[in-house]
Amino acid sequence: MFTTAVNELMYLFLFLLAGVALRSVVKPLRKLYLPSGLIGGALALVMGPQVLGLIKIPENWSSMASPMINIVLTTTLFGISISLSKMKSFAGAISSNLLSYFSQLAVGILAALGLQKIWTGLPREWGVMTVFTYWGGHGAATSSGTLFEELGIEGMLSVGLILATLGLIVAMVVGMVWVNIGVRRGWARALPDAKNKEDERKNDYIPRDKQKPLGHATVASDSINGLALQMCFVFLSMWIGSVIFGAVAKAIPAASNIPSLLYGIVGAIIVWFVLRKTHLDKYADTDTIDNIGGVALEICICSATATLDLNFFANNLAPIMIHMLVVILLMSFVCMVLMRRWFGEDWFPLALMFFGAGCGSTPSGLALARCVDPDVKTESWEAFGVAQGCFVPVTSTLVAILPVIAINNLWILVGIGTAISAAMIAFNEFIVRKP
Repeated sequence: MFTTAVNELMYLFLFLLAGVALRSVVKPLRKLYLPSGLIGGALALVMGPQVLGLIKIPENWSSMASPMINIVLTTTLFGISISLSKMKSFAGAISSNLLSYFSQLAVGILAALGLQKIWTGLPREWGVMTVFTYWGGHGAATSSGTLFEELGIEGMLSVGLILATLGLIVAMVVGMVWVNIGVRRGWARALPDAKNKEDERKNDYIPRDKQKPLGHATVASDSINGLALQMCFVFLSMWIGSVIFGAVAKAIPAASNIPSLLYGIVGAIIVWFVLRKTHLDKYADTDTIDNIGGVALEICICSATATLDLNFFANNLAPIMIHMLVVILLMSFVCMVLMRRWFGEDWFPLALMFFGAGCGSTPSGLALARCVDPDVKTESWEAFGVAQGCFVPVTSTLVAILPVIAINNLWILVGIGTAISAAMIAFNEFIVRKP
């Protein structure tokens, strides 16, 4: 098994390298701020069995996103410090998460009800799948779709998989449009040379006098490699989180459905707190830990892009595309209008995270943010990690609750979605908003 995993990572890194080479040679790819992981993943997708059939995509690539995102979110919480301004940002990120989710719930149901009158072949309840598929991806789509069909609503699993697949593609396509708009309008303050009108680099090579170290060794090399020590902290956090949630699941069986990405978030908060209290935080190098998360993010972006399922677009594309347009407009308004109003100068990376996560998946959101904050310098990563940590238990619970409510009365869900959305808008407007 270990050999298989190494071989699959080997092929993945070859495509990452191919993405680096293409981005270096093809200037438009740099002009569009497309990350090498996305380029390499797209190349693998085109060469794979779904398009040209020239190569075979390793099966495990499709399951890499979850553990890699766990690592990414774990690393973002190391070195976290709490201040009043950050507390407001974290609270704003959590409330923006809730706003995005529940506004999608209300608007998604209303749009689907209107479309269902024309395309009668679609289930009346299919609009509820909006939040499960765009926010939860294929996993939540499968779980909720299966539950709907067990409750007697046929076709929901297929609808869910179509929406989830389309969301991944559209999130990146429209997201990259927003990336380029933001860069040209000066919203991407953390992007190196973002204010330059022209890219003077012939490729992505950084001149030697401008190169920065990836991190610092905090222990003697004859004890342990500095990078290995930082990886120990990361995986210790993930292990502690898994132990905690394993114990919770034994006491409360329903908690076994909590996604694993929450493990590292909780574990990292505990590990960093203990390190600070014991004055052992000097052994942790946050720059190196950030780069560990960066490697995981590259793997996640490349593998997720390479394994996009293109086989679900044959049926019901017209209503689904119209419905997707409504969701895109909604998420664009929430992220690019409201969040710009509420958050500070570095609002744009956080807005991209929520846009990508709310239209496609968490990896999509992180990939978009990576385009405008490649060095992870803004508070957006911390805020998004905290928001996801608070939000994941809610969404995992709602996967089991909302379908039951939907088959009884869709308008209850519309009312709940509208009420929570209004409350979150008021909270961000009067509490979170920065001058």
